[in-house]
Formats: sequence, structure tokens, C-alpha cells
Amino acid sequence: MMQPIVNTEPIENEFFLRDGYVYFSGLYENTILKGIAPKDFHCWHYWGKSYTACFMGGVRLRGADPVSFRVLNYAYAIDKTAVYTTSGRIFGVNLETFQVLDNGQCESGAPQGYAKDSQQVYFHNGDGKVKIIKGAEVSTFRSLGDTFFAVDSKRIYAYGKQLPKADLTSWKLLPHWYSYDDKRVYYLNREMKGADRESFTVCTPLEVAPLADHLARDKYHFYQNDERMEEPLYETTQELERKENSDGLFEDTA
Repeated sequence: MMQPIVNTEPIENEFFLRDGYVYFSGLYENTILKGIAPKDFHCWHYWGKSYTACFMGGVRLRGADPVSFRVLNYAYAIDKTAVYTTSGRIFGVNLETFQVLDNGQCESGAPQGYAKDSQQVYFHNGDGKVKIIKGAEVSTFRSLGDTFFAVDSKRIYAYGKQLPKADLTSWKLLPHWYSYDDKRVYYLNREMKGADRESFTVCTPLEVAPLADHLARDKYHFYQNDERMEEPLYETTQELERKENSDGLFEDTA
């Protein structure tokens, strides 16, 4: 995945060349990679390496082996000794069987996603933290591709946690992090207690900013994400989202 560096202009969260040096363009400042020859440097987004060192952004990965170091996706990289994430190494990984299960990037652009080896399942959240999903069935575990939801033969997982009480056979994933089974409605990994399953509808615009609030309703209540809201506020929020989305299209998932 990594290619010789060619960027000459700073792009946020990527490497670039300037005056014969390699830099990383971070959120607040550009960081020079001292002692790194541009002709030896290869990169992919915020992962990079030369003949002598490996990098995640402007941070040198201590102990990483440049010869075997390779990028797996936005969230994970690996060499002959360890698996690396945006927050450092994962310890106790079976390197021979380790595999990523999605592209490692959530809709906001943050590194996030599921991975597994022969013994455990891992979830890298958008804040850079990696957790082991205890109780997951490794052999059947798979990501649903959006980096938020996953399933195995017995359970459903949302944002790295088991979805409480969800019935696998009737469960359906809806747009914008909502889902339901034959009895309950969920937002991410939280049950929306009191929501009416039969009349529940997602009302968020089709094209919405990644970090925008999500709107839904049933015949009894209006919702912003998983919180109930009063109808006037709901209508105001919905109208604002309509104006931000010129096509004005809304989803109906009832």
C-alpha cells in the first residue's frame, strides 16, 4: 500500500516534501522527520517508513522493523514482531493469523475497525483505543463493513460491544447507526427503551455530514440520536438538516 512520497503540499494527516525534508502535516502543526532521506521514504496516508525507521504520523514507532513493516488498513499496520495502531502496539497478538476485517476508517475519517487472530477479536475505536471483545466467537466473527457493526454466529456487536438482548435472527441494520429486531430498537450499542418497533422510522437526510445528529421518530416520540426530543425542536432540527442537504431527500425505513 505504501508508495514513494510525492506530495509537495501539506495535506492534513499526510506526509509531504519541502526543501529536501520529509514532513508530516498534523492537525495543528507540521512535523519534520529528522534524519529521514526523502528518496528512501514510502508512505500511505499517516503510515510511513524509510530504510531506518517506521512512522505513524510524526511519531517514530520504536522497535518497528522497516523491512517487514506493512500497512493493513487505516487503523492497523504490522511487522515481524508486532501489530501497530494509531495508539501504539497491541500486545499478545498472534501475528501469523492476524487479519483486518474492514477498511479501518469510519465515516468521519477517523481510524476505526475490527480485526482478529486465531484467539481474539479486536476493536479499534475512533479515539485510537483498542479493546479485546471478550466472548466473541472468533471463527465466525465478521465486520459488517461500516467499522461500527459486526456479528458472529450467536451475537451482534456495535462499536465494539455486544448489543444487549438483540435477537440475531430478526435483527436488521438501519441507516445512521440505528437498528432493530422483532421487539427492540437500538442506537449504536444502546437499546432505545420505550421506542415503538413497528412504527420506528429513520428521518435523517440521505446525504448528511458525518458528525451530524441523527433523527428518527415513531408514533409516540421524536428522537435525536437516542434521546427523546420535543416535536418543535425536532422539526427545527430537521429543517436545518434539509437546508444543509440541497437534494432534500429523506430516508423512510419503517
